[in-house]
Amino acid sequence: MLKFEETFGEKLGRILGKPYILEIIFALFTICSIFTKTIYLQYTLKLKEPPFTLFNDISTYILLTSVIFILSIVLFTPKRFRGILYITNIITSILLFSDALYGRYYGIPLTIPILYQIGFVDDISQSIFSLLKIKDVVFFIDLPIMGFLIFLLRNKDVKKRRRNILLRSGIIISVILVSVFSFKAKAKDVDRSRHAYERKNIAKDFGSLYFHGFDIYDFAKQRITQNMPLNDEEKHIIREFFKKKEDKKSQYFGKVPDKNLIVIQVEAMQEFVVDLVIEGKEVTPFLNKLKDNSFYFNNIYYQTAGGNTSDAEFMLNTSLYPAVTGAVNYLYPTNDFLTLGKIMKDRGYVSQAFHGYEPSFWNRETVYRNYGYDKFYSVIDFDLDDIRGWAISDKSFFKQSLDISLENEKFFSFLITLSSHHPYGGFSDIDLYTGRFEDTQVGNYLKSMRYVDTAIESLFKELEERGELDNTIIVIYGDHSGLYLDQRTLVEDLLGLDGSIIDWYKIQKVPLWIYTGSQLPGRTIEKVGGQIDILPTILDLMGIDHPYALGTSLLIEGPGSCIKRDGTVIFHDYYYDNAEKRLYHINTNNPVENPTVVEKALDKQKELMVSDIILRKDLLKNNKILEILK
Repeated sequence: MLKFEETFGEKLGRILGKPYILEIIFALFTICSIFTKTIYLQYTLKLKEPPFTLFNDISTYILLTSVIFILSIVLFTPKRFRGILYITNIITSILLFSDALYGRYYGIPLTIPILYQIGFVDDISQSIFSLLKIKDVVFFIDLPIMGFLIFLLRNKDVKKRRRNILLRSGIIISVILVSVFSFKAKAKDVDRSRHAYERKNIAKDFGSLYFHGFDIYDFAKQRITQNMPLNDEEKHIIREFFKKKEDKKSQYFGKVPDKNLIVIQVEAMQEFVVDLVIEGKEVTPFLNKLKDNSFYFNNIYYQTAGGNTSDAEFMLNTSLYPAVTGAVNYLYPTNDFLTLGKIMKDRGYVSQAFHGYEPSFWNRETVYRNYGYDKFYSVIDFDLDDIRGWAISDKSFFKQSLDISLENEKFFSFLITLSSHHPYGGFSDIDLYTGRFEDTQVGNYLKSMRYVDTAIESLFKELEERGELDNTIIVIYGDHSGLYLDQRTLVEDLLGLDGSIIDWYKIQKVPLWIYTGSQLPGRTIEKVGGQIDILPTILDLMGIDHPYALGTSLLIEGPGSCIKRDGTVIFHDYYYDNAEKRLYHINTNNPVENPTVVEKALDKQKELMVSDIILRKDLLKNNKILEILK
């Protein structure tokens, strides 16, 4: 006979004959809730396109992640897991709802670096009501039901739970392990290389819940590394480098102060296209002429690594080297740097960055705030009136960016082009016949460079028509290689190379123009350098010092050098292959013995060590580096 005071939950548990049936139902309900919200987020952010199915890969990954996440909480909170799960569900619901609002604006779920810098609501507050959807009730509709279940279970007998704790834990651990191994087995064929340049691809492939777990792990790992004190060897490396670093000035120091500044980073432009003639026509006729009234540097090697385009942006803005693996934009997005944007702002300029693609790509929306730019204009800020390649055409991009820039009396504008992005298939209408290379990737690449040339010419004409050309410094450089090893045979045919690997390495250069107006005569400088030297060269002309730049001004007289991220060092006459530990002569491509040059190469490699320490330990934050240099 039933007791009068017996609760409904006790009655139901006894009737069903299962001591933990309601607790199991509660855990399963929580898993289903998290799963449903995460699936909804995938589709509302278009991380996954319709039609929806429970049996596709993303549903499986999200389900397994939800099971691992919820059962791990149950395992480690055996006594109060219902309340903990309820709180967890509330927090997760708020997080996923915030992902939906932020993602509809920026195209990517929230990340810790974004929250760490500023509240995301500040970015989208004026648009927040337009971002809401009635269907977003899915994030919270389950919470009252969970609250009611907790009410039913409030007097659940805990003695039986304690007696069966080992069995219960064993079952939970088994389910978690099966889920983990199932996830890993299914994920082994996923192309994770895509995650390196676009963090959103993690959410696309594995779901937003996994994305947040990875983001927390990655952020914590970097913070732990940064907070560990420097050892004596690291301090010695930093002190010795800056002690030896010469504070040289070129003859052009401060020759063009106070002018507006436009820096153009050209997608995939390599130096060999300059002055290249094919079928009787110049590939870059305007840029060829621009050499006559600009500083033109023809021996600048690109130094990008795992961050590719973003590495070139990083070097331009900081004059530090890229990370040894991965991309600085993801590894150290909240580090403090002395950037070009901050330097120009301190001198009364409005600093702005422009790129015609998604703001989340390469984590730019976070990084550019950290670089001190007043505003980063992405694809969501442009009128897409002309599409070429991935998004807005370079011509329209230049015109709209210039319109925005000229609204300010003094401005620094950093423009990152996009039209000439690999695989160069959108230039069939360009009037440049490439002969035997027609309809090949090499031929299409040359046409893309002709298009870029005409787009840059239109920018110069626009500045001249508005009377601003002579009042503006214009820096133009390439970001990285445009044609890779799979096109080596055709490139060697195009350039008449002999097939030597050293010849191939020698063409891995990017062009660099610095136009200063009519004040200084044009000059071609053959000094060897790298992209890390561009910032010091700009500041040299403007009469500004940068105490922590690892590069040097290319205008300083004397020989130069360049070190690649893999430790390879290039001098004017020599090429030191760090993988082979062998020195080659640039002109003959033959290995040579020269211990003095090898010693210089090994000394040059210390710059990479210095840069890595500055990055890992965030030494420019709160001037920590000054404490070491005392």
